[in-house]
Amino acid sequence: MPVEPEVLPTPTRLPPDDAMYVVGKLITIILSIVILFFGVFPVLSGTVFPPFSALWSILESISPYAWSSVGIGLGISLSILGAAWGILTSGASISGAAIRAPEIRSKNLISIIFCEAVAIYGVILSIIMMGKIQAGSNTVSADGTYSYMTRIGGYTLFCAGLAVGIGNMACGISVGIVGSSCAIADAHSSSLFVKVLVIEIFASALGIFAVITGILMAQKVDMSK
Repeated sequence: MPVEPEVLPTPTRLPPDDAMYVVGKLITIILSIVILFFGVFPVLSGTVFPPFSALWSILESISPYAWSSVGIGLGISLSILGAAWGILTSGASISGAAIRAPEIRSKNLISIIFCEAVAIYGVILSIIMMGKIQAGSNTVSADGTYSYMTRIGGYTLFCAGLAVGIGNMACGISVGIVGSSCAIADAHSSSLFVKVLVIEIFASALGIFAVITGILMAQKVDMSK
């Protein structure tokens, strides 16, 4: 009686690769909220434009140390989110493709390392920015207002953390998707591994650009003056 050969599954794209769909939905929700609060509500209340002067007064009254702390939190949390997303995407494809070609497991771990480096970028920048949060004798005046350099420093650290977080999250997602494709291509033909790996290296460079930008923004901050 003839024995049928074992049929191994063909590695294909896995559901975690729908990252761009989720990012698109997130951007749509954020834009909808902005339009609702700054477009629909003012029109329904009888004004075309909201009172931006009052809004600026509210934002200005927030402590610059709160701005900087939120920026640091966003930097590290979004970086870790991007790293976790990339590891989920590439790790799922590596595990699925290894069923057909078990020899791809070791060399495709470089995709996991690239994704993990994104989280390390966020941690490094958070440590650097934490060292910039300082207070001095001239930080708060007698009437309770913060000095110019303190406020500018708080806004700068907030923007630096936001830039680093978003940049690293985009880097983690892109590295995860390319790493997933690298594992699938390697399972089909080992000659494709190096060619796709070059693309993955360029994708991982996006996180380095974000780190350099964050360092340049944070190095001039002095909140103690």
